[in-house]
Amino acid sequence: MKKLLIFTLIGFTILSCSSNNDSILNTSDYTKYIIENSIDTEINFMVEEIYTTNQIQEPILKLKLITSEIFPCINYGLSTTEFINGNELIVRFNQIIQPELCFTALGPAISYIELPENTNKVTFLNGSVIDKYSIDINEQKTSITLIENNFTMSLYNKTFRVPENSFAYVCGTNTNNTNIYTDFSEIIEQNPDFIEFEFEGEGRIPYPETTNGNWVNHPSKYYKYTNLIEFNNLANILNDFSSENIEENSGVTISIYGWNNIKFYSWIEN
Repeated sequence: MKKLLIFTLIGFTILSCSSNNDSILNTSDYTKYIIENSIDTEINFMVEEIYTTNQIQEPILKLKLITSEIFPCINYGLSTTEFINGNELIVRFNQIIQPELCFTALGPAISYIELPENTNKVTFLNGSVIDKYSIDINEQKTSITLIENNFTMSLYNKTFRVPENSFAYVCGTNTNNTNIYTDFSEIIEQNPDFIEFEFEGEGRIPYPETTNGNWVNHPSKYYKYTNLIEFNNLANILNDFSSENIEENSGVTISIYGWNNIKFYSWIEN
């Protein structure tokens, strides 16, 4: 019995040393990036394609970083430093940035950083704490796989990319005029240059999935176009349809969101 106890203790000691050594080796890989500063909050993150201006432009792939802590001003920020090591993106958290002018609403601190298309690994550093994820990026979607985490969490492990030459039809109505949703979608679908599609499989859809705040928030529909002129002409078609079918303050909104930041709305002259 004594011999069994001794061997058990030796085994625990060996495992403990091995675990500690692995931790030291993992940390040593990032020694040159580590600083004393750290932030005292957990971080949620997600992949998102965004537009940096109001002009026509293709979407840019970014990592959105969001603190789990809620701050007294909605415009708190995150200071980070990014490093590229081959196909690895290393993100170091430096500090929470308190704004000089407070936008008086509660909210998390948020930051966006560019995500290179050839990235296959993302590493987060908070002081000496290290989180790691593998990431696969292709034309259809991005997929994130956890390797090791302590203070970060991926909100969506799979996110669809915005398809080229696509647009979203987003419509909300009141309870007494729901026909407008189908009426305008039928107009879209009568055009042979517009082909409806669905995002197949698991993943966050990059377009709005419904309206928000209408009495009836209809599911969005997604289309690809083969003729840019026909897509641009949707602005005039929506103008005419709105003036003929949508009464002011009737609770109806129609939005067309193009893949390259072109937008048409039912409540303005496009």
